Order: sequence, then C-alpha cells, then structure tokens
Amino acid sequence: MTSNRITRITALVLVALIAFTGVADAKRKKKKRKPARAVATLPFEGRNLHRSAVSVLLASGKMPGETAETLRPDDPLDGPALQAFVKAVLPKTAKRTRQIPAGQPVTMGDVNAAFVKAAGMQATAARAEELVANAGYVVRPGLGTEIVARLMRLRTNLDQSEDAKEHAWYEQASRGDAIWSAAVVVQWGGWEKQAAIDTVELLAQVPQTTGPQHDAIQRAFDFIGMPYVWGGTSEQPQILFGANTAGGFDCSGFAWRVLALDPTSPKHAAKNFGGRTTFDMARTAKRNQRLPREAIAPADILLFGPGGLAAAHGGINHMSMAISPQLFIHSSGQGVALARWDTGYYADRLAFGKRIL
Repeated sequence: MTSNRITRITALVLVALIAFTGVADAKRKKKKRKPARAVATLPFEGRNLHRSAVSVLLASGKMPGETAETLRPDDPLDGPALQAFVKAVLPKTAKRTRQIPAGQPVTMGDVNAAFVKAAGMQATAARAEELVANAGYVVRPGLGTEIVARLMRLRTNLDQSEDAKEHAWYEQASRGDAIWSAAVVVQWGGWEKQAAIDTVELLAQVPQTTGPQHDAIQRAFDFIGMPYVWGGTSEQPQILFGANTAGGFDCSGFAWRVLALDPTSPKHAAKNFGGRTTFDMARTAKRNQRLPREAIAPADILLFGPGGLAAAHGGINHMSMAISPQLFIHSSGQGVALARWDTGYYADRLAFGKRIL
C-alpha cells in the first residue's frame, strides 16, 4: 500500500471520527394503500427528498401509528430505529441484519449493509469484492455493499440546498437516509436484484491495468460510496458557493479528482481535460480526440447527451470514467457508483470518449 493511499485512508477515518463525535455531542445536548411500483413515482415535496420518502413510507401502510412528525427524518439514526425501518419493509429477513446497540453511531455504510443483507444480496456484495480484487485492485472494507446498494438505488442525491446533509459511507447516517431506503424497497418492481447481480458479474471482464490508469481506477473504487455534491471535487468537507458542505463530487468533479487532482496524477492530465466542467470538456474536444465506442479504454472519460453520437457539445450534460467496455464509475443520482454503459440509457446517450492519461 503506497504512502499516498495510507494518507488518504487516514484522512477519511479522521473525518469519520469527527463526524461521530459531533453527533454524540448533539445527542447529549438535546386502510392500507397499495404502494406505487416504481422508484420514479417518489413524489417531490419542495425538493426535500427525505420528506418525499416519508410520504411514500407512510402511504404504504408499512409503519402503522407513525406520522411525519414521529419519523423525524433529520435526526441522527440509531440501531433500534434502523432495525425498525428494515423490519417494516423486509419483515421476513430483517433478522439477518447486524443488531446495533442504542447509542452506538450508525453509519451510512451500516444502513446500506442492513438493507443489502435483508434483501438477500450479501453474496452479491462479496462477489463484487472478489472480482474487483481479481482485476488487481485493493478492496476496502464494505466496497461490495456500497456497489450493490447503489445498483439497487438504495441511495439518492439530495437537492443542492441540502448538500450539507449528504453522508459518505463512513459517516453518521440520519433517520431520513434509512427512510429513503425503506421507501425505495416498498416500490421495487422485481427487477432490481437481478439487474444488480448481472452488473456485478461484468466486473469479471474488467481488464488489468498499470501505471496512471490503474491508480486512477483504484481511486475511483475507493470513492464508491461518496455522495453527489454539486460542484464538489473533494472527499473532504468543502466550502462551495459560500457555504460549508459535505465531501463529495459532481460528475465532472469526480473525474477531475481521480484523474487530475491527485498528487500522483500526471501533470498533463488537467490540460487534457480541456476544462473543469462537462461542457468545457466536450467543447474543447477536437474531432481527432473524440474516441468512438470501440476505441475507449479503461480510465478514458465518457461524455453523454441527448441524441448520443449526434449530440452537440452544448447538449453534453453528464460524464463518467470507463473501467471496462461495459462498466464505468461516476457520480450521479446514487452518489459515486458503478454503472453500465454497454446497454440501456447510457449506451443510447454516449456521445464520445476522451483520453486524459
């Protein structure tokens, strides 16, 4: 393990300890309706996504006697509350989850682990870690759980006005974080588990890499589980748009961080991006720099927009970093996550690739 990696992991642990201490100090001071079938039906209430999830969970009838006031989505989450939310939506399998005592900090990783295990997807999480290791990358604890949780859409990107409430996998979770997961589960359409299994199996085809490409992809795997934060370029707490907010990345900020901002990144990487934003990266890509699908290699960036190959650079509105001909890692609706670009939504919207390293 390199000194840079040790330093980065140590920093993450210190941030986690600070977060836990702050939560502990705060604590010391202070008939049935049929649920909708698709996650997309979650209603928006003034863009407050946790409050929207409260509405869905209450409408499902899974937690009789609870109200929007008693669910308290902004409060810190404890073990008994997490267990109650899991049991409400996965009653037959909730006992599989680890029991966390009251008063012990509950992290976002704990929330994801509880729902993934209760959903019977723990073996898939272990398989993800096995395949990442087989591809030559160091696997941090909990990586497989984070991959699977996001593939099953158990996390969400909060509105920009609530970015300070975003939590990385090692930080204290709120009750709203568990409420969101529970609301997603009651709306599952039956395809989510198999889709996650199929995507994880594609990790078996991730090619071996070396040099800067390997280092960038290693960083990308390390950051899976960080939240999406508008304008974010760091895993550490940031000051963005004049306000303190969480560590995390937007789509271009994530690529910028793993490919250019790291102290070990080649000096030419930032120049090769052609700009910090997705728009600039697309606008500055000369015709001979626009890689077709078949020429894209691991650690190349992918740019997406309506119309795919026909998209004008002004319409490019998302980007990611390829790790194989099927998979990429990006920061989007589920935070930093693994996803497919060989089929479906992203395959249709791929405009071109661009080589940074």
